[in-house]
Amino acid sequence: MGAPNVRTDPGADRAALDRALAAVAEERFRATVDAPPRDVTAPDGHLLTARVAFAGGFSGTLSCTMPRALARELAAMVNGAPQDEIAVADPLVDDLAGEFVSLVCGRWLTDVAAKQLFSLSAAAVEPAVAPGAEAPRALLKGRPIWIELTLEG
Repeated sequence: MGAPNVRTDPGADRAALDRALAAVAEERFRATVDAPPRDVTAPDGHLLTARVAFAGGFSGTLSCTMPRALARELAAMVNGAPQDEIAVADPLVDDLAGEFVSLVCGRWLTDVAAKQLFSLSAAAVEPAVAPGAEAPRALLKGRPIWIELTLEG
């Protein structure tokens, strides 16, 4: 018999997701997360979306869309390299974005379902466009990021 498909309240999920985002940004990337202003505009330049699927007590996907330049900056910081030594198209940038979304997802799952086991897929990273009229979830290092949580079932 499989694990029951137990989910938490979407409002609680969102609060836990905000906590996970802030914790990962601060602890792993020494970056601040701020609430976005009401009138934030889509960033210029290229965006990417990193997505990870999870399965266990319940299933779904978590995705994060961010400016490629932000992922590049975070990759440079983590690798201890000057930012100008990492090309925007460097595979390290995609790897960093995938690691970021996986860390946020793992932290969120630990918060909302601490006693359940989950598996995470390898993160997929692809070019993206700013999500239409949807406001960014937060500002990371002053740049907008969008977080989308989709629960199955």
